[in-house]
Amino acid sequence: MTWVQSLNSDLPPGRLTSVLRRTLLGTIVALVVLGLASVAQAEELPPGGTFIDDDGSVHEGDIEAIAAEGITTGCDSRGIRFCPRGVVDRGQIAAFIRRALDLPSTEVDYFTDDNNSIFENDINAIAEAGITNGCNPPDNDRYCPNGLVHRDEMASMMARAFPWLMTDNPPDQFIDDETNIHELNINKIAEAGITKGCNPPANDWYCPRDLVTRDQIASFFTRALGLEPNVPPPQKPIERVSRFTTFFNCCEDRVTNIRLMARTIDGYVVMPGEEFSLDSVVGPTTEAKGYLPAGYLINGEGACCVPGGGVSQFGTTIFNAVFWAGYDVGTFRPHTGWLSRYPLGIEHTLIYNSIDFRFTNDTTTPIYIETSSTSTSVTVELWGNQGDWQVVGHHPRGNRSSVISVIDAGSWSEAKRVSATVTGNAPGQVKVVRKLTTAGVTTTETWWWTYVS
Repeated sequence: MTWVQSLNSDLPPGRLTSVLRRTLLGTIVALVVLGLASVAQAEELPPGGTFIDDDGSVHEGDIEAIAAEGITTGCDSRGIRFCPRGVVDRGQIAAFIRRALDLPSTEVDYFTDDNNSIFENDINAIAEAGITNGCNPPDNDRYCPNGLVHRDEMASMMARAFPWLMTDNPPDQFIDDETNIHELNINKIAEAGITKGCNPPANDWYCPRDLVTRDQIASFFTRALGLEPNVPPPQKPIERVSRFTTFFNCCEDRVTNIRLMARTIDGYVVMPGEEFSLDSVVGPTTEAKGYLPAGYLINGEGACCVPGGGVSQFGTTIFNAVFWAGYDVGTFRPHTGWLSRYPLGIEHTLIYNSIDFRFTNDTTTPIYIETSSTSTSVTVELWGNQGDWQVVGHHPRGNRSSVISVIDAGSWSEAKRVSATVTGNAPGQVKVVRKLTTAGVTTTETWWWTYVS
């Protein structure tokens, strides 16, 4: 029996012509992919690769391979996480298959239960290609887009998606799929090299009723498309580079605002080369978000009140964490009048859509921002790698300067060591000088600011 006859036996009448057309298109696409795979994989990946959550995974090279082909864009809105151990639902698998085969859209709506799914177009595309028949035979007018995919179901989808790789009568590969309705397709994808089993090194089990995870999907598609796994260079160890704390009076409305902004930023990851913008991440500080009207400073004098008043204390705290960590400071904007709860000169005010705080991750390691707060303090920690340079600091209220402690000066050749001086007084002009030293080479940065009070 040819693969055309086999495919025909599984399909409802009237769909074969469409399936053949889509399948042949898939064949051509796969061949093109095979021809270009070496070109796509030739690009050197940054340390740690595209995603921050798959380091150390045995599937990481395959994840990078399908990312390079546009088969995955990750599992979050920023495209920095893959969620390798996340289970795959039927909607997601439709999207994976459609991208892998570059299937065209169809105007036919095959199912009644996917109208609210973001994957509806993908679902209809794989139905048009005969890769799925639905989930409620014999009617098959439903797809069950949120249903989780098991390994046996995955085998049948892969066998239909890549029929040119399948043989008609493959040998029995596993001992745990006897009587399973998908056994033939399980053996087909095993014979094609798409699966190796689930119990290495013996690999005589397939685990047909196990749920499919996203990292497994990556390996399935890498093997089916003949892609070359692309293992990225190892990431440097993630360690705490800096921690900085400022203090405030308990229980004021401004404290609610400071702590809310800290919670909003907590867990944010600044990727290598990325410019972080506090405005972009937090957005406007509105009462609808929970920010309270509180006092603020204008032209060196206190005023009342705006939603989000007081959040400049968080701006100062994160500014100091970045400043002493040695990262690339993008903005420098102290208050118009000096407040002794902040260090003189080394501080930063905030006004949404007017005065933003920005910095750039100028290293090859992601920066993980962690925040915490109490009723009287707020703390920002930055985790990354600056050649083992590690520093902690806090600002005692009423002091002109902060207390900075170097925990580890790091290696001479790689550490970016930070020192700073502040001269001048408030009111009046203040000069801030930061020196960054690596391998005996020092870069000096200078900022000036005039306090009116």
